Amino acid sequence: MLAEPSKYQTKDSSFTPALQRARRPWLVRNALTGLGLLGFVGAVFAYSMYAVKQDDFGDVGMPPLPSQSESDKKIETSAAG
Repeated sequence: MLAEPSKYQTKDSSFTPALQRARRPWLVRNALTGLGLLGFVGAVFAYSMYAVKQDDFGDVGMPPLPSQSESDKKIETSAAG
């Protein structure tokens, strides 16, 4: 069974004038809070990307690439099994 319709919504689920008046004082505050949070998250992300770009991974060794004969053996083994 569907929930009872709210007294603050019309039959077509739009806001009534009473609900619009009740929400009006909070509109600017909520918008500023959202923009502040978005700015903070964006700044943390930008700082993280900036900090990672400066890292030098030259001291970390790379594992050797498999030779062609090793990769051929793996293909033959997987095809036979």
